Amino acid sequence: MSQRTVKPGRQALLALGLSLLGIQLAGGAGAADDKAQEIFRSARAYTVRIRTQITTPFFEDERGSMEGAGFLIDSQRGWVVTNAHVVGRSPSTVSVAFADSPYRPAHKVYVDPYADIAIIEVDALDRWHPVASLACGEVLEVGEPIGAFGHPLGLRFTGTRGIVSGRTDKFGPDFIQIDATVDHGNSGGPVLSLRDGQVVGIATAGATGSKADRLNFATPIRDVCRIADLLRAGTSPSPPHMAITLLRDDDDRLTLQVGLTNDARRWPLEPGDRIVGLKGGDSLATVGELVSALRGHDGSVPLEVVRNGRKLVVDVTPEPQPLLLDRLGLCVDGALIATANFEDGGTLRDPAPLVVHSIAPGSAAEMAGLQRNDILRTVDGMRFNDVDHLARYLNRRSTRQPITVVLSRWSEHSDRIFEYYLHELPGEDIQPVGPLPELSAATQSAGHGRAAARDK
Repeated sequence: MSQRTVKPGRQALLALGLSLLGIQLAGGAGAADDKAQEIFRSARAYTVRIRTQITTPFFEDERGSMEGAGFLIDSQRGWVVTNAHVVGRSPSTVSVAFADSPYRPAHKVYVDPYADIAIIEVDALDRWHPVASLACGEVLEVGEPIGAFGHPLGLRFTGTRGIVSGRTDKFGPDFIQIDATVDHGNSGGPVLSLRDGQVVGIATAGATGSKADRLNFATPIRDVCRIADLLRAGTSPSPPHMAITLLRDDDDRLTLQVGLTNDARRWPLEPGDRIVGLKGGDSLATVGELVSALRGHDGSVPLEVVRNGRKLVVDVTPEPQPLLLDRLGLCVDGALIATANFEDGGTLRDPAPLVVHSIAPGSAAEMAGLQRNDILRTVDGMRFNDVDHLARYLNRRSTRQPITVVLSRWSEHSDRIFEYYLHELPGEDIQPVGPLPELSAATQSAGHGRAAARDK
C-alpha cells in the first residue's frame, strides 16, 4: 500500500503558528523573569529589617513596637533610607538587620516633617557593602513594570511585582501609585524598576478594603536624593514652613493658588496668586514639587507667580521647619506636652503654642481627664511659650502643692469654638523627652526632689 503525504490543514497550521508564538512569548517572559530574579536577588543584599520601639509618642506616632524595611544608600556613612513612620517621628529605639545577620543598633540621622522619609545610620558597617542605585532623575510612566521588596506580613525579604498605576498628590506629598502590594512589613522598603533595577521609590502605604484592593503608594525617590545630597553637604534639608494657605480644588487636592498668607513679611503673596515656579527653574505642578524646590534654600527665594493674569516675581523668605530630632517635650504625670508647629497658627489671636501630644494609659494625667490635642493655656496661672521655660518653672516650684493647669479643647457646641477646663496634677512624675542634656538635668532633678519629698 502506497503512502501519501498528508498536508496540514488550516487548523493545524494555526495550531502550529500559535505553538511557535507561544514558544517565542514564553522565551520573552523567561528573559523578563530572569531579569526580575536578578534584581530581587541584588535587592536582598542592600535591604534591611527594621525594628522600632516608641514609649512616649508625639502627635504623629503611637506607643508600641513596629517592624518595617529599609535599604542602604551609603555604605561609608552607613545610611539606610526608610519611611519616617517606620522609625517614628518621636524618640525611639531602632535596630537594623541585613539578610542572614543579627540585629544591630541604629540611630536617626534625619526624619522629615513633610514627606514620609527618614535616614538612619548603622554603626560599624563594611564600607564595601552593596548599596541601592537610586533613579534620582527618573520620570516613571504609567504601565512601567516595578517590584516592591520587603517583609510583608513578617515574610522576610519578599518581592512582589506590578506596574506603575499613576501619580497622585491628593494626600499631601506626591505619591507614585502602584499595584504591587504594600502590606505591614513592606513599609520603608525599595520599589524597583524592573527594567534596570534602580530604586524609584519607597514602599509607603497600602489602602485596605474590598473596593481598594491593590491600591498602593510609594514615596518618589526624588526627595530622598535631594535630602541625602543636602545632608552630605552639611546643609539642613528641612522643608520650609509654608506660612500660606493654599486652596483645594473639587477633588480635594491642594492647588498652588494662594487663599491667604499667614506671614506677609516672609510670604508677601496675595489671595488669588498662583505659584508657577522658581525664577530660572522648572515649572511647578504640585505642592510636593514646591516643597522639594525650596529645600536647602537660605535667604530670599524668587517665586514666579501669576497675579490677575500677569506673571511676576515675588521674593519670599521661607523659614525651615524645626528639625524633628531636636524637638523637646515634657512628660508631666503621663501627659506629653510639647509645641505644635501649625503652619496657619499665626492666624489665631491667641495661638498658645504648647499642646498635649499624648497621654500614657493609666497615668495620673489620664485619671485627671486630660486629652490628646488639649491646648495648654496656663500652669499655676502663668503662661509658657516653650517647653524649656515650663521645665525650669516646675523644677523651682514647691513640691507640696499640686500643679493647676488650664486647658482648652475644641467645643462640640455651636455657640463657641473652645471649651476651657481646670485640672489638677500631682506633679510627682516629670520626665524630659528630647535631646538636650540641660533640659534633662533640670527635669530629672525636679523629679528626684519630688520623689524625696514623697519618701519623707
